[in-house]
Amino acid sequence: MSPDPSEQQGEMAPAFDRSLDVRSMNCPLPILKTKAEFARMQAGEVLKVSYQQQQYVKEIEMFSRQTGNQVIHTQAEGDHHSTWIEKK
Repeated sequence: MSPDPSEQQGEMAPAFDRSLDVRSMNCPLPILKTKAEFARMQAGEVLKVSYQQQQYVKEIEMFSRQTGNQVIHTQAEGDHHSTWIEKK
């Protein structure tokens, strides 16, 4: 894990077990969809969430802290951003 998961440049993105694309959704749907996906996951699995608004990373980080999961990587990917979260 990197000490600061926000906007890591130059690093290879980690592997992931599942992906979730919430780029076309507005609040609160991205968090609700992320929460629903985590309910189907096992501990140790990694979810890659792709989203349009950069500020959504703060919501993902807060969600992860509140649920005991861990943001392991975040990066810009062309016209969107993605965050990898490990289920604990």
